[in-house]
Amino acid sequence: MGKKVDRKLLGAVLMGFFIMGFCDIVAPITGRIAAEFPAGRQAAVSFLPTMVFLWFLLLSTPVAGLMNRIGRKVTALLGYALTAVGLLVPWLAGEGCALGWYFVGFGLLGIGNTVVQVAVNPLLATIVPEERMTSYLTIGQIFRNTSLLLLAPIVTGLVALTGSWRLLLPLYAALTVAGGLWLQLTPVAEPAAAARTARSGGRRGLADSFRLLGNRTVLLCAVGVACFIAADVGVGYLSVRLIDSPDAMLTTTGFYACRIVGTLVGAWVLARRSDVKYLGGNMTVALAALAALVALPHGSVWPVYLLLGVLGFTLACVFATFYAVATRAVAAEQANGVAGLMILAISAGALSGPVCGAIVRWTGAAAWGLLFPAACVLYMLWASVVLRRRGRKEMNNR
Repeated sequence: MGKKVDRKLLGAVLMGFFIMGFCDIVAPITGRIAAEFPAGRQAAVSFLPTMVFLWFLLLSTPVAGLMNRIGRKVTALLGYALTAVGLLVPWLAGEGCALGWYFVGFGLLGIGNTVVQVAVNPLLATIVPEERMTSYLTIGQIFRNTSLLLLAPIVTGLVALTGSWRLLLPLYAALTVAGGLWLQLTPVAEPAAAARTARSGGRRGLADSFRLLGNRTVLLCAVGVACFIAADVGVGYLSVRLIDSPDAMLTTTGFYACRIVGTLVGAWVLARRSDVKYLGGNMTVALAALAALVALPHGSVWPVYLLLGVLGFTLACVFATFYAVATRAVAAEQANGVAGLMILAISAGALSGPVCGAIVRWTGAAAWGLLFPAACVLYMLWASVVLRRRGRKEMNNR
């Protein structure tokens, strides 16, 4: 008999995945923020996504250590509070506020989201069977992608009604508070290993997390997550620039709609097939789609939507696969350390805005900026091959 899923807690945890998506709104709306500032400030504006993802590098493993002391539920609630405050700061600063307020707000958003992601993924691991972890993580990504799918319709509606996109910020802050209240009212049983660590003072912290990188499978997966996030943020940053249209943000709607389709298909496939093999097939198709986007003639519209949809589908299950493979490669009491490393890898998203922005300014074409996501996808394809070979070798040695 497998572990019985606590459906009451599952709902609260899946709400946490929805809130995770709020940090990903920054790359698509950077274009609208850029319109508020003169050309001389555009290079600085391109660093706004960096302010979100930088904190995943600095804080993810320390937060994993803190989580061992205070528990996963309290850690998640702390992350919700910081996320809500970060979303409210630029809104409270008012229309036409200085760029610094966006940096402060998105910095707090990044800190809060780091804490949320470190806590919520292990929370899910405590309530689902190990053999179905990849499938449930994929379902979690459906909720995350839904918050991004709604971004363009919400922004479009707000602009039509109020002339500004900025009410998006308090709306998502209110949803974050609602998610925190839901989790607060839901009983959470910390796993026995985590409870023992908490009683011993949480000595399993930063050094223990980094020590896990000595496991080659964990290392491959951590770098894989880094490349996935860098590619994902890069595509989000560039997608609204690939089409010369006031409705260019709708490219994100197509991208994340297909991402949700990909997660639904993936949840079914991953319950029946090898997750690493599925990853390799998706990365092959993703690389071909990126090459086609770079090669498209300027002014293409529907081919851009189509190829971005293909990318959304193929990238749907990447994080879930790498996270689950890394978790299976270590002992149960090391799960928090793996979570810290995987969330640390998300900091790679900080590179995407500056690197893609620099390529676009240098070449004068947004499509050429996709070379950076393409390099990331190429690594993920290679990692899938290596992980599959390692899996076969381990099976043969048993």
